[in-house]
Amino acid sequence: MVDASFELGDRNLFLRVPFFHGADVRTLQEALSALGFSCGIADGIFGVHTEDALRRFQLNMGLPTDGIAGAFTFRALLHLQHSWKGKDSFSPVPRLGFARAAQVLESNLICLFGTSEFTRSVAARMSNLALATTPASKVTSADSLLVAPDESMYFVQILVGNEKPASTVPTVDFVDEESLPDRVGQALMATEGHQRRIAVRLPEEGWEDAGADRSAQQYALVLLDALCSGLVIAEQR
Repeated sequence: MVDASFELGDRNLFLRVPFFHGADVRTLQEALSALGFSCGIADGIFGVHTEDALRRFQLNMGLPTDGIAGAFTFRALLHLQHSWKGKDSFSPVPRLGFARAAQVLESNLICLFGTSEFTRSVAARMSNLALATTPASKVTSADSLLVAPDESMYFVQILVGNEKPASTVPTVDFVDEESLPDRVGQALMATEGHQRRIAVRLPEEGWEDAGADRSAQQYALVLLDALCSGLVIAEQR
């Protein structure tokens, strides 16, 4: 039973646990599918395939590819409603093109942490996104760590501005998103034979003109992708 209390545009939609669900999500899924960005069956649940379809639509429309259905995305969909409203949606097998591969999330113990309210929020959102991608994810935030860490666990500290890492560890600056996965991979490789600890430094709390919550969500999306890709790079070299 789909919650009919929300219409498309009533609230921002993005990937999280618990998943957003409702009539607005189903309308979004139907619109994306009718426009050629398949997210599978329109079940009214905002899962990983819906987020992937949304990001492809955003890229196609020249919008920020943040996977968040907000004002700009709703405006673009409204402008195109003649192309999707009342049209049959198609549901070919959805593709998952981003780096948050379930195998990586399920095979690596990772603890994310921050020391400020904002960086703790980013860490928690990264953990939440990983769990939304696969229930078997081994990625967690320090605030929700339920088991004693062992030598195989990676610790990733999120810094912002001039914050200092908890210890002397490889520290990756959040600049040049294109090279970020490679630089994360290099930092991870540098921990071989040592404690598996790295830090990632954000330039500031704000993401462009976004508010605190949306900024934290966007940083979490980009950092989790980079971390997954970095782990693959580190394992291959």
